[in-house]
Amino acid sequence: MSIDRLFIDSTEYETEVPRNSIRPYTGLPDGRDVKAFIPGTVVEIRIREGDRVASGQVLLLLDAMKMYNEVCSSVDGRVSQLLVSVGDRVEKNQILVRIDT
Repeated sequence: MSIDRLFIDSTEYETEVPRNSIRPYTGLPDGRDVKAFIPGTVVEIRIREGDRVASGQVLLLLDAMKMYNEVCSSVDGRVSQLLVSVGDRVEKNQILVRIDT
């Protein structure tokens, strides 16, 4: 377990997060289409079309419910399509990135 601090309206809270519950979202099991697992806003993109990516690499950050969520690759490959831009609102299951393996 880890204890993390959370601030809501200037009030500090402590929360316990079991380590086995923390894992990056990696899209579909085959890894080729990386989809949004929750509606949110793209706040940072760490890759470009044509980049080589490794399994577990962070591709982008989604702001959902005032929390940043890392969206990672589940496969080694090359980014064939980047389908979002910073500031885009995305829906659950929307394809964000396509990776060729």
